[in-house]
Amino acid sequence: MRLPFSFWGIAILLVTAVSCTKEKPYADDPGENPAAEQKPDVSYNVNVGVMLDMVNKVRVAGCVCGATVMPSVPALTWNEQLAKAAFGHSDDMNVADYFSHTGTGNTTPGERIKSAGYNWRTYGENIALGQTTEQMVMESWLKSEGHCKNIMGKNFKEIGVGRSGNYWTQVFAAK
Repeated sequence: MRLPFSFWGIAILLVTAVSCTKEKPYADDPGENPAAEQKPDVSYNVNVGVMLDMVNKVRVAGCVCGATVMPSVPALTWNEQLAKAAFGHSDDMNVADYFSHTGTGNTTPGERIKSAGYNWRTYGENIALGQTTEQMVMESWLKSEGHCKNIMGKNFKEIGVGRSGNYWTQVFAAK
């Protein structure tokens, strides 16, 4: 039995449409999701797409941090200088076996960010210890009111995250 041309045309069109609509972890259009404009998949031992997607989904949706309702805020973009500062602090904590926002030599987050080449106007820093995945550390930060408020900070424009062992540092800033 020979099928009419229109059947094969429709079948080809359907196969093409299905193969083009496969969901992606994040959008290709940077206007839809800033993670799409990122170059590295992994930067300073952090999966950039996963981390940025999780942070931005929370920011765009809004959330409750402790008892505080946090409204929707704009998505962040990844910044390698901030990731470098974050990794440096995570690595310092890992190597020197401590857990604090104050680094060896009494360095502050602002000093570390500036040393990485980022001239900040405002910044915030989250640290964590013990989590083994991006999902676990984000869940932990979102359960903490102060860390959650940093994630939702309306004045922040960029983010960088670094991991050394199971020490995590998340840096937010704006110029």
